Amino acid sequence: MSFEEALKDGDLEGARSILDGLVDDPDTGNLWLPECFSDLAQSFDRCGRHDDAIASQEKAIELGWGGRPDPRSDIAEFHLRAGRADEAATIWAELKDRDPYDVWLYNAAGLSYNEVGHHQLAIDWLGEGIELAMRTDDPEGIINQLSDVRRQSLNALGRDLDELEQRVGPFMENWRSEEQQRRRRLAPLTECANSVPVLREKPDLDEREREDVVVSLAWFPAGEYEEAIRRWPSLAEDWADVPHADYCRRLDGNIKWMRSHGIPIRAIAPIPVADYVRWCDEHDEDPEEARPAYAAERMTDGEVIQWPPGRNQPCWCGSGRKYKKCCGSAPARAMHDSPR
Repeated sequence: MSFEEALKDGDLEGARSILDGLVDDPDTGNLWLPECFSDLAQSFDRCGRHDDAIASQEKAIELGWGGRPDPRSDIAEFHLRAGRADEAATIWAELKDRDPYDVWLYNAAGLSYNEVGHHQLAIDWLGEGIELAMRTDDPEGIINQLSDVRRQSLNALGRDLDELEQRVGPFMENWRSEEQQRRRRLAPLTECANSVPVLREKPDLDEREREDVVVSLAWFPAGEYEEAIRRWPSLAEDWADVPHADYCRRLDGNIKWMRSHGIPIRAIAPIPVADYVRWCDEHDEDPEEARPAYAAERMTDGEVIQWPPGRNQPCWCGSGRKYKKCCGSAPARAMHDSPR
């Protein structure tokens, strides 16, 4: 039985035994062990085996598991669901001291407190997240999610919307308006080369507008990915030995890395191979070189997946898992840096 089969069948001890046997084996059978141990931790948590979940998550972190928020936040969630609120609070406080600007940490803690009915703590954490997002012009597009859950907790305590929530509506209205204006104004100025946006020279663009150019990255969905590798040697050279799930995680980490370097990727452009080949024929383009241009056109046509999804929304890659449990946990890293 494989690890995936054991996990699917609920044989968590069998799944753990398989992973333990692979830890010191250089051939892991195409399994990325940090992710596998984290998946096992989530399965233990769903079964109420919180201490086993913590042990598995700690092993995942030891082997290199990362992401946003710090994966120790999941350990805090496990403690909280086990009734150990003090342990959870200590971990979240440490993570906040380490990185007070990670809005996903406030989101994770606030959602967790909301789920277990600790509504005042949920209100406090989510409120700090909203304030942080407002100060930074909400680059993650997360304020609506923070506010929705915070309002649930306010309602649970029988309280009216407070001054902070009163500011959310006007902020979001202005944010959407500015975002739409920037996209309309700057979309014609944006082109991609090797998955990196290139801004054509235009002297009247101020520095903020240069930072706000919006582009999308090309992506092959499952099925299309395998076909693309079969068709095009340049893709096969980089990706033939990489499972689709790892390819998706690397793309997500690459977007985070690009955004950290001031390149505001906001969408992912799926590439259906047959449509892409037709498009290349019509535009006299080389399919091994034209993916960025095709992604730019799909962005213009609105045929893209907005990124990032909400932390608890389905992942953009189509796995059916929550973003936070799927590609959202991928660390910021350039596309072709090895995750192992």
